[in-house]
Amino acid sequence: MKLYLALGDSITAGYGVASPFSFPTIYANFLSRYQPDLRLLNLGVNGLTTSGLLNQLKTNRRLRESVTKACLITITIGSNDLLRLIGNLNQPIKTFHLPIIQETMTRTLMQIGHEIRLLNPRATIKVATLYNPLPAGPYVRYSAQVQGIIDHANAMICKWANHHGFVVVNLDREFKGKESLFIGQDYAHPSAAGYQMIAKAFARY
Repeated sequence: MKLYLALGDSITAGYGVASPFSFPTIYANFLSRYQPDLRLLNLGVNGLTTSGLLNQLKTNRRLRESVTKACLITITIGSNDLLRLIGNLNQPIKTFHLPIIQETMTRTLMQIGHEIRLLNPRATIKVATLYNPLPAGPYVRYSAQVQGIIDHANAMICKWANHHGFVVVNLDREFKGKESLFIGQDYAHPSAAGYQMIAKAFARY
């Protein structure tokens, strides 16, 4: 039996929709047409940061064993690191924290990649870029500023992925201009249509 392991934050966990409508479930259902023996293990955690994922990889025996056995791993991570910049969207974004957050995130991502490749040098690993949900909601006035921060984070994610031989799934391109369709009622997480789109993107890359 082949294992597909989904790691990451609320995007992987499927926040806002029932489990059958999370993107890993939809993606696994698609893959099972061609690989009937494929099994999904979704270990997504709402609110997970890069440091949280690194801690899991170092200390969670079940997760480490699953990484070792997986033929496919998907990862969504990084959004919650950037949320530390935002205390209250009615106030300016705390850009003075940005260099420290970026440096910490870069270092932690590299450690995550190292841990995963130590455990499993052969698996196909797909990592998502971050998307900007703000054009869909009431905080659109901050969208341009946030986009710049996300672009920088996505450059880090691409560099990290290339270093470790991961596949980059460019979700930022998939969401751009379609936020009203793909962002849910909380103006942050994907809608049901958004999760379907993410699954299709992972299948396409």
